[in-house]
Amino acid sequence: MTPTENPFDPADPLRHHLWERHIRADIDAFIAGDWDEVADDFDEAAFQAIDAAFSPDPADWTIGFPTLAAYRDRWLEMSAQTRATADPDRLRDAMFAGVRLARIDVYDGDMAILHKVFDGVTPLKDGQEDPYAWQSVFTLRLREGAWKITSFVGYMA
Repeated sequence: MTPTENPFDPADPLRHHLWERHIRADIDAFIAGDWDEVADDFDEAAFQAIDAAFSPDPADWTIGFPTLAAYRDRWLEMSAQTRATADPDRLRDAMFAGVRLARIDVYDGDMAILHKVFDGVTPLKDGQEDPYAWQSVFTLRLREGAWKITSFVGYMA
């Protein structure tokens, strides 16, 4: 199986769908700088997120994203920085190789926790590689038939 192939069997439609949205769609939107492609994956009214700032010490964590707009702005900034420095011919494959859904747990049929692990390298235009390693844990709720991110703890070391 290649990194761009969905590891979840279509017979498990929830996990298959969540991988498509939170891996494939997220990577493609990030590379394109296209927030609108992923905006509907969030529950804007309920959203808030903790930024662990790559620290293993929870005392260092903050509510880095009190609103979806704050997270969107950070996401777009990181996307622009990546597009400015990354080798565009190798970026997509490298991103797929460096991210995975380690676990998806569903509770009571309408709540899920999604563990997303980032562990890879960004290939740079100058031939170097920029390593990264962190994880984020997302909370999702089923809202009117669609799974929406309501919160996450992100950038954990």
